[in-house]
Amino acid sequence: MSQFGTERVGQGACSRTIKAAIPALALAFGAAAASPGHATQFFLQSASMNTSRTAVISGPGMNDNTYIAPVKFTTYLGTGATPQTGALSGSFDMVGFCLDIFHHISLGNVNLKYDDTYDLATNSNYTTNTPWAGATLLTTSQITQVGRLVNYGTQIYKSGGPLTTDKIDRMAGVQGAIWKTINPGYNVVSPTAAVNTYVSAFSGANYMANLTGYGAVGSGMTFLTETGKYGQKTAHQSFGFAGVPEPGLWAVMIMGFGLAGSALRRSRRQLAPAAI
Repeated sequence: MSQFGTERVGQGACSRTIKAAIPALALAFGAAAASPGHATQFFLQSASMNTSRTAVISGPGMNDNTYIAPVKFTTYLGTGATPQTGALSGSFDMVGFCLDIFHHISLGNVNLKYDDTYDLATNSNYTTNTPWAGATLLTTSQITQVGRLVNYGTQIYKSGGPLTTDKIDRMAGVQGAIWKTINPGYNVVSPTAAVNTYVSAFSGANYMANLTGYGAVGSGMTFLTETGKYGQKTAHQSFGFAGVPEPGLWAVMIMGFGLAGSALRRSRRQLAPAAI
């Protein structure tokens, strides 16, 4: 998700590209897409990813080189790099997949505020700073497929054992398939043949038959967007995460991790976009 020669996450996959605005989704869409209840806030302190796989994203107004993998974020609950009262003590890692080819985010220190206010509903191609202008609405089947791909890719990332070439290619294929599912008018082509094979398998009509080898695949997903900027051209990329718990569950999780003698970890496009 990073441009070549820079620390941007996603060039084509993350650079803003202007295309003809479709009739206004308007503020009514923003209200409809908002998740009910109080939003959970996340401070993304830094981003890393595996940069061994690349691709070109091409389509209307875009022909960009990008890294293709999941992204690992060093994260705090709340709005800054400070533990919140009653929440997880200190930072933790989250692995996510990019759901937006039209904007960008940097690798390294990013220090951005994100939240789960909105549900995935569009391709995020917001072309002005007037909220919601320009984006295309997704179908229910597209949204479900993206959720399943995010879950499958996360299962691969967290599967343990050696980081094999096949795991790297699969995770890259998942990321490419997510981009194609959300943006069917765009092509995602890698110089790595195995990645292209997986992109095709995971984005096709029979994709579920190919999400194998890492357990049952659900479709539940947490959609994180930049606080106060989502829906605008100046926003950074949006991301999908599998299994991000509510704040009230952190204490229970921490106790469980302590008893198990394990710790939160993640890799990337290094776990692919993140780092394994």
